Amino acid sequence: MVKNSLLAFAGILLPIAVAVLSHLVAKLPKVGARLAKAICILVSYLTLFCVFLLVLAVASGPIKIQLFVIPLQITTINIGLYVDYLALIPALLCSLFGALALTYNVYYLSPQNRAYKVGWDFNRSYSFILLFMGAMIGTLFSSDLIGLLIFWELVSICSYALISFWNEDPFCLWAALKCFIMTHIGSIALLIVAIVLFLSIGTLEILELGQKIPLGEPIIFIVMPLLLIAALPKTVQFPFHTWLPDGTVAPTSATVLFHVCGFQTGIYAIIRFFFQVFHPHVVYTSLVPFSSLFGNISIWSFVISMTGAITLLVAALNGIIENDFKRVVAYSTISELGYIVMVIGLTTPLGVTAGLFHLMSHAFIAALLFLCAGAVIYTTGKYNLNELGGLHRRMPITTTCCTISVLAIGALPMLSEFASKYMIIHSTLDANSPFFLIITLLGAVLHIAIATRLLHSVFLTKSELNSSPETSDPPISMLIPMIVMSSAIIILGIMPTIPLEFLIAPSIYQLGYYFSVTQPPGIIITSVGFWNPMTVAASALGLFLFLIFAVTYLARERVVYRRVVTEEGIVYKRVISEEALKPFLCGEDAQLLDGARAYHFYDTLLRVLRIDRVCHVSNVDRLYNALSKGFSNLCVKLLRLDIQQRYFPAVSSFIVGTVVVILIAILAG
Repeated sequence: MVKNSLLAFAGILLPIAVAVLSHLVAKLPKVGARLAKAICILVSYLTLFCVFLLVLAVASGPIKIQLFVIPLQITTINIGLYVDYLALIPALLCSLFGALALTYNVYYLSPQNRAYKVGWDFNRSYSFILLFMGAMIGTLFSSDLIGLLIFWELVSICSYALISFWNEDPFCLWAALKCFIMTHIGSIALLIVAIVLFLSIGTLEILELGQKIPLGEPIIFIVMPLLLIAALPKTVQFPFHTWLPDGTVAPTSATVLFHVCGFQTGIYAIIRFFFQVFHPHVVYTSLVPFSSLFGNISIWSFVISMTGAITLLVAALNGIIENDFKRVVAYSTISELGYIVMVIGLTTPLGVTAGLFHLMSHAFIAALLFLCAGAVIYTTGKYNLNELGGLHRRMPITTTCCTISVLAIGALPMLSEFASKYMIIHSTLDANSPFFLIITLLGAVLHIAIATRLLHSVFLTKSELNSSPETSDPPISMLIPMIVMSSAIIILGIMPTIPLEFLIAPSIYQLGYYFSVTQPPGIIITSVGFWNPMTVAASALGLFLFLIFAVTYLARERVVYRRVVTEEGIVYKRVISEEALKPFLCGEDAQLLDGARAYHFYDTLLRVLRIDRVCHVSNVDRLYNALSKGFSNLCVKLLRLDIQQRYFPAVSSFIVGTVVVILIAILAG
């Protein structure tokens, strides 16, 4: 137990301590910058190793560690750590992505990057990425609300520092402030929850909260909404989702961490509080009306799942009309997070299992897409999809990695998201919810639309904008993280039972629910049936190959021969028509276009359904900007009360204010 305690401490304190000390090391003459970078990278992998050892240790049961006790007059507050599989799943992903992001960062933030003017010096991205890792692991391992609040807040501060990395750009500062404000709305809600619970039941131990509140207690109607508000900015759910696309102005290595790992603290909080701690109170409430449409779920479950469903659709529509590479990936990630929140909101063992598997699956996919975007920016210096194209010739490895992630988003068999979306569909069927089943299928179609547009616009479009011979795949230190994530997507797709059996199912069991994953081996058992992933994947892959063959065969009649004059005489070259692309261009003839650019995709569909108008109406930033402007105008008007250092108005206002406060105190008493 002592060894396990040291591992848990090391996973939190080691990255935090080195993040602080790295700047001192960087000041050493000549070798300081290189040594500081090397230490940060080494410590990130050591943190990953500690978390991996904890995964093995927790197999025999959760680890409970008491650090110290704060004595008070009415009670005592225990500060400690609690490590179980639910905490270790996002901790393992965070430490892995943190280590890979720092490896990627070496050349990405270097003079060789065509998008930025940056030197080889040590910069704060290394220390704050490391600090982010320690803060997030601390959030996940905290056994009490005080520790959770401290580390929760530290994660938000690290996100602010990373987004504002290019602090000479006003938009970066604005985006960082936006992130700071939105995430602190959640922090304030969590602080109020801690205060209310401590004054009511006298404890801040997370696992004891639900046990000390009787069913039907009115306080639960205060705690539940505040907990949901606390989690929404971290999980990037509507209406607190707009900070994430703006946050893509951060360096790509940092973007991977707070875009792909930061949201996992919110998912963790929803599962911990709504599925474990307060689950009896969640199911105790009445069922949602129209249960034949929404399923046999409680009102609290419906609120969470509906929030995820709205986020899924709103973000997906924004992803279709967006043209910035990293913002497209950000909206796609937000939409996929809507999937996760929707399915874990059902608060069923199968739903949480599907949500955790999709969390693992899409974490690799989103991180890989961001790294591919970073590779494109690194070698071309461009962000806009309409300024990119034809990169598959110059960047074959990056193209392959991006293709894997895009096909995975499309739920291609043998890739990770095929298994996760299959389980999400099972979860909605298990909850008898036709509404959320339809949302699931609609979301899958929208995600395929986003992925197809992204892949074709960046890598497959014929373009002369990036024909420079200097355009090539990035250095090996940037390629290795991309290859690792591509491999993980394939492994999770081929053998989904490995994470299900050794990580996810044990976490469900430690939460107090029995859920059989594999019996017999190779077959995933659910409450609505079973499936053999290899058989289903092979069948679906066969249908996909048949579709490709059919499209290719039908396109043979569209083959034309172009007359070309050469030195040897007149020859006829065989040209393949782009008829197969027409469905994605809404029937437009690609031959008549000057290359099928990003804005050509779904243009007809956009004009008919007015998706841009829908996105404009659902843009909550307009409300936030109006509130901000109104508050600013109010402050300007309050300046009229300025006494301008005049003695008599100052004394008078003090006396009037004192009288008002005394009257309020008397009336309140």
